[in-house]
Amino acid sequence: MGFKILPLEEQDIPQFVRIELEAFRSHPRIPMLWPRGYTEDLYAFYESEKRESLRDANNRILKAVDEDTGEMTAVSEWSFALDPVAAHNHKPVDPSGGPPAGWPIDGNWELRRFFSLNLQKWKKEWLAGKPYIKLDFLVTNPDFHRRGAGSRLLSWGVEQADKHGVLMCLEATPTGLALYKRFGFVEKDVIMADMQQFGWTQPYDPESAKRVWMIRQPQNRD
Repeated sequence: MGFKILPLEEQDIPQFVRIELEAFRSHPRIPMLWPRGYTEDLYAFYESEKRESLRDANNRILKAVDEDTGEMTAVSEWSFALDPVAAHNHKPVDPSGGPPAGWPIDGNWELRRFFSLNLQKWKKEWLAGKPYIKLDFLVTNPDFHRRGAGSRLLSWGVEQADKHGVLMCLEATPTGLALYKRFGFVEKDVIMADMQQFGWTQPYDPESAKRVWMIRQPQNRD
């Protein structure tokens, strides 16, 4: 099975959203973040975010497509912050701010904001004054796991970072650590959030719910 790596088009966004949500359906944070499940307003919110990302000139969204069937097998979304000044001139996350327009009914905004604030902290601590490329999402269609599509997309990003001579960074779930380490990413920090602070009352595995901040140094391929 071969894959083509192509730019995502706006018409692909609904499928991208469904691949992403299905890829994370079993993650323990999902019922905490979206207690009503995958609702129509949730799909609409995700699609709106993806359209905004697609229109951002500093973003790159790529899809891996099965050469035989044309089916989308995986998607990656990247932020290219190659200008150190512009990269760190974004509007900061408001610690007391409310949810954005279109936020799904009963969505756990406090939990979402908590992780956004930690991402902001990480970037300030590890990337201040430096150009970088951030992997925002790498998701594989559950029907195509372990067939190499995700690795192909990650390879593309690694090649871009090495070409520009810049750091790469990402937030990983525990299930993605092995893949990222294989490409040279190193663990730098971990968020272990107490979900009971965000209204969750059921038992859960805190290890599987954590996020890991990883960085990769550029490599000279000459």
